[in-house]
Amino acid sequence: MPSLRAGAARATVTPPIGYTMGAWGLRQGRSTGVYRHLYARALVLEAGDTQLALVSMDVAGVPIEVVKAIRSRVERLTGIPASNLLINSTHSHTTPDFILGIPPELGVYTAIFSELVSGAVYEAYSRIQPARIGFGSGSLPCWTVNRQYPKRPVDTEVGVMRVDATDGRPIARAVHFPCHGVCDGGQYLDWSGDFSGAMSADLEALYPGSVGLFIQGAAGDIHPFDWWFGNWKSKHLHSHADTDSFGRALAAEAARVAEGTETRRNIVLAAATGTVGLPRHRVPWTVKQAEDNHARLRKKLGVYQGDIWPVGTTTANAGMKVPALYGAGANELRLAQNQDKPALPAQLQAMRIGPVRISISPGELFNELGLQIKEGGGRGETWVASYSNEYIGYISTRKPHEEIESVPLDEIVDQDKYRRYYGTTTSPFAPTSGEAIVEASVNLLKQI
Repeated sequence: MPSLRAGAARATVTPPIGYTMGAWGLRQGRSTGVYRHLYARALVLEAGDTQLALVSMDVAGVPIEVVKAIRSRVERLTGIPASNLLINSTHSHTTPDFILGIPPELGVYTAIFSELVSGAVYEAYSRIQPARIGFGSGSLPCWTVNRQYPKRPVDTEVGVMRVDATDGRPIARAVHFPCHGVCDGGQYLDWSGDFSGAMSADLEALYPGSVGLFIQGAAGDIHPFDWWFGNWKSKHLHSHADTDSFGRALAAEAARVAEGTETRRNIVLAAATGTVGLPRHRVPWTVKQAEDNHARLRKKLGVYQGDIWPVGTTTANAGMKVPALYGAGANELRLAQNQDKPALPAQLQAMRIGPVRISISPGELFNELGLQIKEGGGRGETWVASYSNEYIGYISTRKPHEEIESVPLDEIVDQDKYRRYYGTTTSPFAPTSGEAIVEASVNLLKQI
């Protein structure tokens, strides 16, 4: 087997103060400061003729224009093709709002963002040196919950990749874990990398000179703490203290695992790509019915405007607390407008790094689907890097789709009854789409 060479780097991608905060409609104010800087972190691996690059970005997600710009410049600078480049978003909700498209306000920033991310990869590539690598897994139970079905078991595995120079100096620690980046709340108008940013900062402090990457998992229906939809009694109110405690716990488990891993010089690297068609979410109402319903609800509920969250709001109760934003029928109108569009060709990737296989997919994959990919991934450990490349929306499991398929339009907007189905009701894709991703992803993993 060929010998490993590796390099890592990071670049600050924090937007200027004064841009509108994004990713949560309940917080519409402009940023007034920085709690924790946002970063793009990159790890480049080389063995024989194969090079792979892993990129972690402190954003909720990015549109296809950003993905294309990063891929193009990375290939131009390093020769690493798109098939060998993992672009993963940590899904922090306290980051700029270009998850579905680039608003005019963020046009200049977005162009710079793409250059900074590409530059981090190039810097990592320029630092490449003989290295050793090790792998391990641990667990972080009792910190996360399935927000639709709080009694359902969730994936608590913490995957860890340790990369050191041959003289023992740490180069990088890559950590894989599934959880929504919503610890920092909408009462703040400060940029923040959320719990994953706190985790990375702790690892980089513990291993000076290294880069701590977080690779987000299948977290479409996974929340921190006890923030299942409908819980009004949580003692966690999205404080910075909540964020830091979660980050510290994850960093501590990752460090414990890393310290117990054996590293090796010789390793096999491989990559493969594929495409799967995702059919659209069909609804039993027409565009005209949805338009009338939306107009009626806007008149009844009003239009929400607020710089920060109303007092007492959490991600568990936001839909019920502010139905003007979440229950006014806009989502139901979008579904009706889009249901006749052709299936979306979603790009999938697979990477092999020694015994670890990484399944790479866009959008917000539900946790159960991620577990199915892990189970089918074959020998060795499997990571499921959801939130990768372009953001395309939620990919739900079939069960919640079936539970609400006969609910009429005028009822499905009732947040007290149906808020827990958020992610299913808002998915642009049919109930079979998750199963299609699982099947295609497992087949791709088997190729490598």
